[in-house]
Amino acid sequence: MRDTGASASDVRRRIEAELADDVPWNRVLNSICTEPHPLAVEMASRAAHTNLGDVRIFRGTKRIEREVVRLLLGLLGNPGGSGSLVSGGTEANLVAMLVARETARARGRLTERPEVVVSSTVHFSFTKVFRLLGLTPVVVPVDDDLRLPAKETARRIGEHTVAVVATAGSSEFGVVDAVDEIGPAVAGRGVHLHVDAATGGFIIPFARELGYGLPQFDFTVEGVDSITIDPHKYGLANVPAGAVLFRGSEDAGRFSVDSFFAGTPVHHTLLGTRPGAAAVSVYAVLEHLGRDGFRDLTRTNFEVTRYLVDSLRAAGYELFAEPQLNIVVVKLPHAVRISQLLESRGWIVSTSKRFGETLRLVVTRHVTREMVDEFLPVLQQACKDVTAEAAVS
Repeated sequence: MRDTGASASDVRRRIEAELADDVPWNRVLNSICTEPHPLAVEMASRAAHTNLGDVRIFRGTKRIEREVVRLLLGLLGNPGGSGSLVSGGTEANLVAMLVARETARARGRLTERPEVVVSSTVHFSFTKVFRLLGLTPVVVPVDDDLRLPAKETARRIGEHTVAVVATAGSSEFGVVDAVDEIGPAVAGRGVHLHVDAATGGFIIPFARELGYGLPQFDFTVEGVDSITIDPHKYGLANVPAGAVLFRGSEDAGRFSVDSFFAGTPVHHTLLGTRPGAAAVSVYAVLEHLGRDGFRDLTRTNFEVTRYLVDSLRAAGYELFAEPQLNIVVVKLPHAVRISQLLESRGWIVSTSKRFGETLRLVVTRHVTREMVDEFLPVLQQACKDVTAEAAVS
């Protein structure tokens, strides 16, 4: 830190120079986040000073958070449930697994080696969660459709099992597990069923309303105990904004930490100081767009996804799997090198370490047909260049 502070104009200039090196959204095809809604940005800036960890001061902000939780529970078919806003999917999954572990303890089912049944493509955040909580994953291979099979999942539940994790929209492939089959198969077994819908939570409900044949995944499914949903992805809220929701009205309280300050409520999240701006941002978008607005966004995203798929196939590319959501995965030799070339030419895509010969493309609000038309020739040239490189070597 310098002894004498710089002028505000100098600080602004330096920051703007660094921000100018960020990739503009119209060249980003790998992110399930996007530029937040303008109203979300405006309202978040109004609440930039607020802290949900001090609700004696920020009373109105806390009311907004509780209303956001209520709205999200209603979206997911459980207006009588409970939950909290958190920093994102990782924290939400961690809190859900904490609650699962404490529920098993309360039922006298917590053994010395607690286990969680997951798919072979479960999100990497659970690797962090399991290390922190001392949980052991029991990995079930996905089926030919890249989904967690219900019967095999139920078969893997044993005396050490405290939870099962299903995924409603994997960030890798956009695949939706058959939660409507997994739930009934798990119900009554005394284990916690958690659905990681960080990616699909703001897509699937509206896609189903539009007639797309996606599995039901929410609290209307028998056996579902908790859900992760991320408003800062397809919910168009500012980062960071996630939520963890529970079936029971008191379930969120199964993980609670009291403060040593009188008059301060117990915490049901890992963070003490939490940005109230996140709650305000989410509330602004939910109220402004409503179900109709999110349906329209989903319709457009699916239409652009179909346009991307048709354009790729017309150009001779083969898909790794038929997309269920807005994530398109292409079979592509030398995918990592192609991704590097694309990045050097200003385009950001991604490749999976688990399925290396694939290129992953994500459609969200900033991706348009015009953007697809700009991207495809660049992709084709990168493929030609990599083929030429391989021939020389």
